[in-house]
Amino acid sequence: MRRETALLGGSFNPVHIGHLYLIHDAYTLASVERVVIIPALISNFKRGSSPLDFETRVHLIQLAKDDYRDMFPSDDIEIEISRVEKERGGISYTSDTIRHFLPLYGNDGKVSFIIGDDLLSGLERWHEYDYLKDHVRFLCFTRDGNHDGPEDADIVFFRNEKVISSSTDVRDGNLDMLSERVRRYVEDNELYRG
Repeated sequence: MRRETALLGGSFNPVHIGHLYLIHDAYTLASVERVVIIPALISNFKRGSSPLDFETRVHLIQLAKDDYRDMFPSDDIEIEISRVEKERGGISYTSDTIRHFLPLYGNDGKVSFIIGDDLLSGLERWHEYDYLKDHVRFLCFTRDGNHDGPEDADIVFFRNEKVISSSTDVRDGNLDMLSERVRRYVEDNELYRG
């Protein structure tokens, strides 16, 4: 039987505890059995940013996976890291990523994709939105009950109030947003220090 799989894309610059709680909520609230984390090589939304190099971000995600097992030892969820966007190269469009994963993890012609409610207002402006609305089931985790997404998209809402954190907070020096192994690596290697 095919496991219920959801994709989680982003720059992960860096991965933080908010991402881990998002995965936990996907497991506990949305019955997701596998999450595929897809770090962007170059994010279409953050073209002017200077993220850590791809392999360092992947290494931090691997450390975060280990921290996840410590934080949620009873969760029976599979967590994979995909290098597909590095292999493809160039700007990362969600539509290209969906085309890649749809044959692997699609269910009823759609693949599940995890987003936060901060992305709802701009969803219709995503590259190839018409393709996305036909082939993606957006699993939207919302802190404040925001359900303002486009009506023609397949969006399933879940309440998520556990952790409010962002990679920007970490880059600004708030390392409290990092899980244990990730924080230790960031401190030991003096990352995100201007």
